[in-house]
Amino acid sequence: LDLSSEIALVSPTDTPLTTLLYAMGKTVGATDITVSWRERDLHKPSLITENLMLEGAEAPESVHSTRVMKSNICQIMSKATSVSGTLNALNPHGIGNEFANEIADRLLELKRDMEYFFISGAKAVESESTPRQMDGLMNLVGHSIDLESGALTEEVLVDAMEKMWECGVSSSNIYAFCGATVKRKINKLLADKTNVKISAELGQKHPLGIMVDKLVSDFGDFNLVLNRHMPKNAILIVDLDQVEIATLRPVFFQELAKTGDYTKGQIIAENTIKLLNSKAGVKITNIK
Repeated sequence: LDLSSEIALVSPTDTPLTTLLYAMGKTVGATDITVSWRERDLHKPSLITENLMLEGAEAPESVHSTRVMKSNICQIMSKATSVSGTLNALNPHGIGNEFANEIADRLLELKRDMEYFFISGAKAVESESTPRQMDGLMNLVGHSIDLESGALTEEVLVDAMEKMWECGVSSSNIYAFCGATVKRKINKLLADKTNVKISAELGQKHPLGIMVDKLVSDFGDFNLVLNRHMPKNAILIVDLDQVEIATLRPVFFQELAKTGDYTKGQIIAENTIKLLNSKAGVKITNIK
C-alpha cells in the first residue's frame, strides 16, 4: 500500500523541511542505491577581456563548463507495529481501529526521522553492522560560516546571503531553518533598532500552517522557519528550488505474516536527499 500522499499531510509544522519539499513536488525517482547528479559551473576567464576579439579574427579556443559529479546514498527506514486480535476487536470509543491508529503513529514517526536525516544525516556505506545512511543538507551545502571565535550578528546573516548571491543564487524559495535557542538570538537581533541591514516581516503563516519570518537583505530574501530537528547551535540556509527527495521505494505499508493472535505490519521508505547546486546553501555553525 503506497503511502506517499499520506506522508505529505502528516505533522506539517513538526517537519517543515520535508513538508515543504513534498508540497513543492520536489520528489524524483531513483534507479540505484547511489544517486548521482552533475553540478555545472560556467567557464570563468582569468580576465574578462579574454572575451574580446579583433575584427576579422579567427574563432577563439573552445572553452567548456566544469561539471563535478555529486552523489548521495538511499537509506532504508522502517517502523513496525502489532496489535492483538482482542484489542483490534474492541474498537475503543474515540480511538477506532487500534491497528490503523498505530500505523498512523508510525507514519508520523517515520516522517520525523526523515526530517532529521534530510538535515543532519552523515553518509555511511552499508557494512555487516552499519546500515546505509545519506548525507543531510548540513553536509551537502557548499558554504560554511564557523562562529567558534565569533558571535551571531546581523552582519553574519548578511554575509551568508551574500555568499549565495555571489554564486548567482536568486530564488523566492530560500529558507533558513534553526532551533529554538538560535531563534531566540535572531529575535533579539531583529528587535535591536540599530540593525538596519535586514528588515523582517514576523509571524507570516505559510498555507501549510508553518510559521515563517520573512527576512529581507540586500542580497535577497529568505524565510526563517523554526525547526526542532536542527542542531541547536546552527542555521541552515538553502534554496529549496535546488533540493530534491530521490525515492527508490516510496513510503509504503507492508502487512507481515501472522504466527499468532495479532495483526502485524511495517512502514518502509528508501530514499535520499539531493542538493543540485551546492552553492545554493550555507550553514552557520557553533553559534553561542
